[in-house]
Amino acid sequence: MPYLSHLLNRQVKDSSDEKVGKLQDILVIPKSGEYPALEFLAILKAKSKDLIFIPYEYVETISREEITLKNLYNSVHVQERVAEGLVYLKKDVLDQQIVDIAGVRVVRVNDLRIGVVNDQMSVLGIDVGMGGILRRLGIDWLGKTGLLKVNLIDWRQTKFMHGLLKLDRAQQKLNKLHPADLANIVEDLNLRHGSKLVVSLDADSAARVLEEVDPNLQKVLVKYLGPEKVAEILTKMTDSEIVDLVKVLPRNEARLFLSQIKSGQLKKIEQLLSYPDNTAGGLMNVDFATVRPGWTIQEALKEVKNASPKLRSVLYVYVTDEDGYYHGKFSLRWLVISPPEMKIRDILKHYPHPQPLHPHQKIKDIAATMTKYNLLTAPVLDSKHRLLGIVTIDDVMSQLLPKA
Repeated sequence: MPYLSHLLNRQVKDSSDEKVGKLQDILVIPKSGEYPALEFLAILKAKSKDLIFIPYEYVETISREEITLKNLYNSVHVQERVAEGLVYLKKDVLDQQIVDIAGVRVVRVNDLRIGVVNDQMSVLGIDVGMGGILRRLGIDWLGKTGLLKVNLIDWRQTKFMHGLLKLDRAQQKLNKLHPADLANIVEDLNLRHGSKLVVSLDADSAARVLEEVDPNLQKVLVKYLGPEKVAEILTKMTDSEIVDLVKVLPRNEARLFLSQIKSGQLKKIEQLLSYPDNTAGGLMNVDFATVRPGWTIQEALKEVKNASPKLRSVLYVYVTDEDGYYHGKFSLRWLVISPPEMKIRDILKHYPHPQPLHPHQKIKDIAATMTKYNLLTAPVLDSKHRLLGIVTIDDVMSQLLPKA
């Protein structure tokens, strides 16, 4: 069974052994879950150098040794154009990038395996290994030493959509990957394919990925995605994540980005933007669960349930009065194990209250405080002891180890 690299640029001869031209490409019609049969040979004519298309039904032999036609060239129905929907194996597939879900990586199509299935010459597999590169360089004999393993992906596992080759059923699996893994995949893809991958995700997954990708790529992706998709993604991002994204954008693009946000939310975002990045105010998250000291456990539990869809996670519940003054915090575990009629203020009597942060506190002091008290989250209070936000250990680590 030949590979595409064995066939490209090989002489094509008719039944009288006359040279027709050289093979430039092979065309197929991809169908989900099937090996696509060869439909046309794209041939550069020997004399005129014109590109012609010969239906595969006229082909007698196609192998690495020879490509021959069943008929004399003059009796072949030659076409100068082909219908839409056909895919060129060299132009459209070779060197394309594919998302390998199982390996959480991006692989490249280095070659294509051609063979007979159901009495039809078809595309059987995608070579993503080094062997495909060696074959195209004409030094595939190196692969015969046994040092290089064949690395083929079954064509039936792929789907060709909008000019992009994807693994079939990849969409459902992509949405289940961790956002950090998805971000790595987007960073490995070229810009066109990376943006297509982000667009294909649901808005919630796209928001998580956009948060995780490198800041330099963030601003390029935002511009590439366009205002409509960005507006959809914004609805799934927290205020703090929006702030992080706005900070990496040029001023004009940031204004356009902020114009997609509702006025009530915009006020909180503008306040967060006023703090430097390496301070508690710049790091803090303003999305968290709050309850009142006079509420019962049952009332607090209902409030946390209502608020949780808008929150990334709930480790602690924060207690404030109607004016926003901070009374303390307690873990979600206490909320679950305490009697339903118990008052929140009674829980706080038994819960330690470590030193809070203030908005202009620097990252070194923040890390020292959180380490001293072994905190996963720390409240940020203003000068009047009102709760402004919370800093998580993740926020601190991302500042200390930005490339992690």
